[in-house]
Amino acid sequence: METNERKTSTVLSILDTWPEYYDHMDEGIGTTYERFILHRYFIKLKEEYDVQSILETPSFGMTGVSLINSIWWSAQGITPTVLDTNDERIEKSQKVWDSVPLSAKLQKIDDAGDVPFAENEFDMSWNFASLWFVKNMPEYVSSLCKSTKKVIFICVPNANGLGFHLRTKFNNEVIPDFYIKNILPKNFVPLFEQNGWKKKKAGYLDIPPWPDIAMKKEDMLRKAGLGFLVKEDQQNGETTFEKKCIVDFFSGTNPGLEEDILKYDFLEKAPFPIKQVWGHHRWFIFEQA
Repeated sequence: METNERKTSTVLSILDTWPEYYDHMDEGIGTTYERFILHRYFIKLKEEYDVQSILETPSFGMTGVSLINSIWWSAQGITPTVLDTNDERIEKSQKVWDSVPLSAKLQKIDDAGDVPFAENEFDMSWNFASLWFVKNMPEYVSSLCKSTKKVIFICVPNANGLGFHLRTKFNNEVIPDFYIKNILPKNFVPLFEQNGWKKKKAGYLDIPPWPDIAMKKEDMLRKAGLGFLVKEDQQNGETTFEKKCIVDFFSGTNPGLEEDILKYDFLEKAPFPIKQVWGHHRWFIFEQA
């Protein structure tokens, strides 16, 4: 029997699986790891630029619970403004924020590239793995630069990475409103420069010992015979991987989560050639020229 049901994307599974995370609230070791690594960069950015207001847009793209990427900022007393195009995600995400509880201003936009704010309204703007949803990059970058006063932090998937190539090289999947070329530095760095901003620093982040593949990392480690790398517990006589979610850390339910997760960070300071091939994401810091 024929069906029009869409299969889960093998390039970006979160396109189809995002509703599930609000039900089980288990982001897995991969997403939890990259969230804690991001916090290290947030700490440095906050200190260097005295960030007191922050905008995240677009906000959808990271595997896991959507629209909570800026939760660290809220924990520091800075309420983030988070933009998204999906009403259901906003509603479900607001409930997650309220459950912690931490504050966020979740705002609906019609297009992923919309930045409907006044000049210099935010000290910092940022996004993670979401540029490929922006249809009109020149217009988006121009608006983002105008709305930002001090610093812009952009994180994109590492198109040079082995995992990324394995997911995309021979994949003919057609994804509507998805512009993969946007994540290439040659396609966005010049746009910031044209708007009076300069690239101050850049590098690779999110470099764990597992590859960047489109499956839950616990399952990947288990299939590879490396399940011992992940903490397990016994439930009903069966061995299962322990639930991991950044929300549990900020709510106080799992205060030891950061320490447990960051024991895998030994490749973050690896030599450049290793980062270039194994790193999951690249980061760019822009400031006004």
